Amino acid sequence: MFSGGLFYSIYDDVLYMFKKKQFDRLNSLYTTHMYKGVNGLIMKYCHRKLECFKGKEKYDSVLEIGPGPASHINFIKHKFDKFYILETSKDSIKIYENDKRINAVLYDGVNLPFENNFFDRIIISHVLEHISDPENFLFNMMNKLKSGGLLSISLPADPGLLWRLGKLYIKHYTAKKTYGISSREYEYLLATEHINSIFNLIHLIRYNFKDQIEEYYLPFRVKLSDVNLFYNVHITKKDI
Repeated sequence: MFSGGLFYSIYDDVLYMFKKKQFDRLNSLYTTHMYKGVNGLIMKYCHRKLECFKGKEKYDSVLEIGPGPASHINFIKHKFDKFYILETSKDSIKIYENDKRINAVLYDGVNLPFENNFFDRIIISHVLEHISDPENFLFNMMNKLKSGGLLSISLPADPGLLWRLGKLYIKHYTAKKTYGISSREYEYLLATEHINSIFNLIHLIRYNFKDQIEEYYLPFRVKLSDVNLFYNVHITKKDI
């Protein structure tokens, strides 16, 4: 006979598998349709603006972390020799199998499979808001950069006022049409995925890298998260 403890253990495992399957389904629908319609135009605008910075004509070795179905490589203006992406999903890696410009690498989401001082530029677009320990993650990124290297970050201004108004519109009018999910499912996804607020992330970035940053608010450029949709920042690694 099953003991009570064993029964609840099996129950918890089954419940976790069910929830994970449900989440994976919703997340797949959301990411697949993220670059379609009006939302797609806004996301592409954010990508284009991430390339508006005072940088070099060439960054030899570039890494992008967590691009999902739409790599930033198509928006890059500078020259490069090698372009890597890191993904935790085998399905995401398969998207780039036939793109000869990209070296797609699978990793565990924790340990970066590269030596320190390896890259000239690292790009993390709409990723940092999902990371459970964003400060440690940023320090790891800086370690992988060469001296003078550039860390480029793009973030949603969530939960700023303008972002919340946009989310309200999507929730009530376009979630089903654009993403194929209900408004309740859309709210659930953002609640589980956007675990770091823009306000906390900006404070964290400014505190740790105050003399190394070049920052931009979009689309209105006023340095207030409440009246913008995105925050782009470039951090230069200085000599120690």
